[in-house]
Amino acid sequence: MGRSYRNQKKWNFNDWEMRAKKIIYGILLSLFLGITVTSCTQNDGYIGPIFGKWQLTEMWKGETVTPHDSIYYNFQTSVIMVQVVHRNGLENLTDGYYGNFVKEDDTLKFSLTEPSWFPVTLPAILNLEPMGLEHVNVFHIEKLTSSQMILTRGEDERFVFRKF
Repeated sequence: MGRSYRNQKKWNFNDWEMRAKKIIYGILLSLFLGITVTSCTQNDGYIGPIFGKWQLTEMWKGETVTPHDSIYYNFQTSVIMVQVVHRNGLENLTDGYYGNFVKEDDTLKFSLTEPSWFPVTLPAILNLEPMGLEHVNVFHIEKLTSSQMILTRGEDERFVFRKF
């Protein structure tokens, strides 16, 4: 026969073990999330004023300006994503093209890479070099503030962006 103690409810070892497991589980989960969130990028991915999402508002070719609102350049660490939004009433479809970029002084260089499992052709609206590491887009940074970026290419091409 088992013994009965006066304060048996207070010292229920099954409850204590369950609480210890919950505490250990919580600590391990917190450590995992903390390491995962902080190890992705340095400085939260901030790389200067070019960091973030930029919306193309105007594309100049000589004296001709073409307004835009569906092309976005996204910069983080050394990765660029160029997005094209196809607006169709209530339904919007987005194409994303990824690559690497380098910003040196007043020059921005990037190339977009295609996935290996199927060939991709960039839409003509982007006015960029074809995909592939051997095709590098080179722009001169005319203006770069926290709210506006102006890129030029050659003598007659100008791309005006706003921070989105």
